[in-house]
Formats: sequence, C-alpha cells, structure tokens
Amino acid sequence: MKKYIGLSLVIVLLLLGGAVFAIREITYAQYTGAEISAQHALDTTPLAKIAEVTPYTGGFNGFLITGHDELGRDLYVWAADEKVVATQYADQGMTREQAIEASKQPVWAERLVRETMREQALQPVAEVVQALPGPVLANSKVEYRTAPSRHVWEIYGRFANGTPGYTYLDFKTGQVLWQIALPEQNQDAK
Repeated sequence: MKKYIGLSLVIVLLLLGGAVFAIREITYAQYTGAEISAQHALDTTPLAKIAEVTPYTGGFNGFLITGHDELGRDLYVWAADEKVVATQYADQGMTREQAIEASKQPVWAERLVRETMREQALQPVAEVVQALPGPVLANSKVEYRTAPSRHVWEIYGRFANGTPGYTYLDFKTGQVLWQIALPEQNQDAK
C-alpha cells in the first residue's frame, strides 16, 4: 500500500512539474524581445527602474514597461520592435483604479465618438480582466486616434449584459472614446 501511495505521489509531482514548465514556456514565449526593449527604454527615456514589463497589443504589438524615474515618479514606456514609441508619466492621468471605476459608470466623451455610436447605450463593465494604459500613435488606425490626451485606458472585461469587450477611456478625463463588444467564443466547437 505504501508503495502505491509513494508511486502516486511521484506521478502527481511529475505532472505538476510538467504543467509548471509548460505554463512558464508559454508565458515567456509572449515576452520575446522584452529584454532588449526594456534596456532600450532604460537607455533612452527618464526611466531609471523597471517595475513590470507586460505584452501590449492595443493598437500595436509591443510592451508596456512600467517603472520609476530618478525622482521616483511613476512612468509608463511603450516599446515596439525594440524601439520606444511613447512615454507618459502616470500622474498626468487617471490611476488604474480610477479608470476601472469610470468604466463601471461610463459616460460618452464630449467629442470623438461617431454619431451612430452616441445613439447606442454604453455598457458598464461588470468584470475587469485587464486594464492597461496605452498611447494613441499618430499613424494609428484605431477609431479613437484623435483622443485629446493622446493616451487611453484600455479596459478589457465582461460588460453588465454578460458580453466580453473593450472600453477605451480618455487617459485624463475617463470619458468613453470607444466601446466594442466581442462575439462569444463557442466553447463546444471543435
């Protein structure tokens, strides 16, 4: 009996080790180029210390690098293709918590929203999966490319009606610039 328990324990540990290894490999595959982009951000921006590097896909594929400058001020740096594409001090806009709260009580922006969208009711975000700040680049093809602050908060989650989707808020005011619902993925399809 002890032999079976010991063997079962070894098998469980091997399976757990394999799962951890697989998850680690999948996660680090998303970070290809992160180290070079982070070093470039340290070399070419006021960024002095990196706190976190996150893959970013809101309008371009790259990285959001968060950290602090020499004076300890929070700074966001976005990098793509191993180049810095934008920087923004965090205190010049809403905090993550404020952006999430604004997405739960959405208000259309005064301008920048297509008239046909203004007629649609905004969906409050009920469940936040991810909230990231992002730049609106000059050559961007995103619908909210004329945002006044040139930065947005991208909130991804589930709307109050149960539909998953994105809400883009102005970085400074928290007003909704764009909202898009995503189609549900059929979990039973093979």
